Amino acid sequence: MPVHIAESVLGVFAFDDMGKLVSFRKFPHDPIEVAGKIASVQMGTPTEEHRQLISELMTKGHREFTLESKSLAGRLKEEFKRAKFEILIPNVAGSILREKLQDIVEDLGFEKLDDFVREVNFILTRHKLRTEAAQRDSLIIQSIGLLDDIDKFANILIVRVREWYSIHFPELDRLVQDHEIFLKLITKIGLREDFTKEAVINATGISEEKAEKITRAAAESLGAHFDETDLKSLKRTCKEIFELYDLRNEISEYIDGLMAQIAPNLRAVVGSAIGARLIAIAGGLQELSRMPASTIQVLGAEKALFRALKRKGSPPKHGVIFQYPEVRGSPKKLRGKIARALAGKVAIAARVDAMSGEFVGDKLDAELKARISDIKRKARKEL
Repeated sequence: MPVHIAESVLGVFAFDDMGKLVSFRKFPHDPIEVAGKIASVQMGTPTEEHRQLISELMTKGHREFTLESKSLAGRLKEEFKRAKFEILIPNVAGSILREKLQDIVEDLGFEKLDDFVREVNFILTRHKLRTEAAQRDSLIIQSIGLLDDIDKFANILIVRVREWYSIHFPELDRLVQDHEIFLKLITKIGLREDFTKEAVINATGISEEKAEKITRAAAESLGAHFDETDLKSLKRTCKEIFELYDLRNEISEYIDGLMAQIAPNLRAVVGSAIGARLIAIAGGLQELSRMPASTIQVLGAEKALFRALKRKGSPPKHGVIFQYPEVRGSPKKLRGKIARALAGKVAIAARVDAMSGEFVGDKLDAELKARISDIKRKARKEL
């Protein structure tokens, strides 16, 4: 006759075919320990209580057992060679524990079961959310990598297009620094003979003065002649670059959505782009949350930091967080102080996102802006 084994938050229980309790092993009355054991069981790892219970039952002559977990049965089969383990869903033990747990509690003297179960479930839920977040921040790391690859490839193509079109209209490369405007002029107008003031404005929306300079340069250009056949492949390349731009925008929106789910506080403080890049450089949200503010401040400037240490020069004052508008747009002498204040808030935001999940991003952002205003006000007084 097989013995049916199942587990609950109280421990591991064994019942016979008639539903009579044969034996059991209690879990420690600590919700954190119990949550850890339940999580292990869910992953197919038997607890010490499983081993003790089965060893006891085997000394009493029992050799056949049923469990509801295939992976758990497989692991126990490896440890107890002389026993037979079968999977039965549901088995007698599991049904009794799900339907009559309260009766067992009363018979065995357990107290405040509801509160205990609630606390264990709360801990398990938090653990699951953290695990999912850890998996989701891997998506951020991959997405940031893809964004960098798109930028790199698009820049290679743009340089090629500029050199290619400069054979026909070399002056345009100097007059138009913006890549997107340059590409629009090629795709919407094409040959320099077709450059008119109205056509340039309609194609790009630039000012009349700028359009006049481009039109005059087109009329006086010393470049080689192109025909429509020469232009066809060039326009196709421009189209591919625009599609890369569209893909980049889609990936950026995707990263923003991931940041809203995984690191809303970090997103509120520095924005999705900088926050995601900090996570990527750190290797994950948990890793970022463990870093001191001084390390976060120079993330992304590792080469400059090591170079300064090697040559005994001045270390960098900021890394990726230089892209934050208040750092980038401030006078050079204030950037270090603002970067330090920003890094402090980033460290807090990352820890809250990784540990508690509570949203305090608006409060952190307000405190940061107040601190930056204070830094600038003191700097003005010193002048």
